[in-house]
Amino acid sequence: MKRVKYWLPPLLWMGFLFPLWNRLLSRPVLYRLNIKFWEWLKGDISPYKIGLYYIYLRRSLHVIAYGLMSFLIYRFFRSGDKRIWKYSWAGYTALITIGYGCMDELLQSFLKPRNASFMDIMMDAIGTVAVLVVISIISLIKQKQE
Repeated sequence: MKRVKYWLPPLLWMGFLFPLWNRLLSRPVLYRLNIKFWEWLKGDISPYKIGLYYIYLRRSLHVIAYGLMSFLIYRFFRSGDKRIWKYSWAGYTALITIGYGCMDELLQSFLKPRNASFMDIMMDAIGTVAVLVVISIISLIKQKQE
């Protein structure tokens, strides 16, 4: 039962990311929100800049989404263990998270108007590695305090 408590959040997040996230990002809703936000913030803004900011937004969402996923998966492997860091937990977390990102991109290639993007996989990996680095730094700090 304890494992279910730790596995449920990453499974729910993965379930949210693929079907719902892909539908949201495949529609022009996010793009229109991006336009409205930048027009509200800056007033007169060129379509080029709006498009550029939209790319930054989408890439940032990949980093955040997969950073959260890696945190949740790492939390599962830790499952309340007193140790904060273990290389095997980090390796399994990276393998699962980045593997899921690759699978997501592959499946997106079959959805209209979505497509697969190597850059999205790289952003997923950056989010994953960033969270794992933060966890390892926290672990080092706690070890020095003991």
